[in-house]
Amino acid sequence: MWNSRSGNSHRRITTLATLCDLATRLPLVIGGLLDRETNLKRGRFREETMTDILTGALAAFAGPELVISYPIEKDTGGDLDLRFWNVSEGRDLWVRIQAKRLNAAVVQNKNRSYSELLHRPSPKHDYQFRTLRDTPPPWVPLYLFYNHASVTMDPNFRGLVPSVSGANLAFASDIAAELEAKLAGASGTPKTGALNKRLSHLRPHFFCLEALLCPRSTVRSETVPTPDTVSAFLRERYVRSAPARPRERYGDETFRRLSEPHELMTADGIGRTLQDGPAVRIDRQLDYPLVTFISGRTGDSRTPVISDVPSQRG
Repeated sequence: MWNSRSGNSHRRITTLATLCDLATRLPLVIGGLLDRETNLKRGRFREETMTDILTGALAAFAGPELVISYPIEKDTGGDLDLRFWNVSEGRDLWVRIQAKRLNAAVVQNKNRSYSELLHRPSPKHDYQFRTLRDTPPPWVPLYLFYNHASVTMDPNFRGLVPSVSGANLAFASDIAAELEAKLAGASGTPKTGALNKRLSHLRPHFFCLEALLCPRSTVRSETVPTPDTVSAFLRERYVRSAPARPRERYGDETFRRLSEPHELMTADGIGRTLQDGPAVRIDRQLDYPLVTFISGRTGDSRTPVISDVPSQRG
C-alpha cells in the first residue's frame, strides 16, 4: 500500500493517538497521495486504495472497543460499513459508506467532478446512486468523497464553508437529488443540471470525517464514538445541510427537520452479533468491510471477548 515516496504519510498515520487525530490527519494523507498519482505508470489510485488506507489506519486502534471484519471478496468497490454499538444501553447506529474520488487533473480545479457518480453496473441495473440512496433500514447511507490536496488548497475552494478536504462526507439523499436533477435536466428544454457532478456544485452538502470519528460531546470515558453522539452530530448536520432542491429555500430548516430519515436516530440494538475473536478478522457473511465501534462494554456475556491477535486475510 505504501511506497518509499509516501513515507511521510505513513509516519503521519502510525503516530496517531486518538480517532480525533485520525479524522484530522487522514484527509491530508489521502489528498497528498492523490496528488502524486500523476507519477504513477499504472494509472490512478482507485477508491478501493483510499478506503484500504482508511481501514488500515483504523486497524491501529483495533482492540476491545474497535473490531474490523473483512469479507472474503477482496474487490468491494471502496464501500465500507460502520456499526456504532453501545452494549450496556443496547443501542445501535449503522452507516453504509460508498466512496467516490475526484477525477484526474485534466481540467481546471474549479471544474473538477466525480465522473463515476452516474455509474451503472450494467444496462440492466439501475444507477448506483439510487441503490445507495434506497439502502434499506437500519443503514444511514453516506458518500465519502476523496479529493486531491491541490484542489483543497485552490483559491476557488480555500476558506469556504463547508470546507473541501481530502475526505468529505455527504448524505446520499442529497447527492441523489442533485443527480436526479441532472438526469431530468438532460432531457429537458433547455437542458439543465450539466454541472451537478462537479465538486463546486456538490460542496455545499459536504461535512468532515469528525462526524463519524470524533463527534462533539463524545463521552470522555469512551475511546470510541457512541451511537448517540454520532447520531446527534449527523442529525444536526442533516438539518444544516444546504437545500438540495429549490422548494426547500423557504423554511428549509423546518423542512429538513420534518424530512429527517428515521435511520439517523439510534435504535434498539439487535443484540450481540459479533462473536468472540480477534480484533481484525474475516467474516464470510459480509459483502463489505465492517468496522464496529463498541462502547458501553459490560462484564457479562453481552460483550464479546476481543483478542489482539489478528486473523489472516485470505
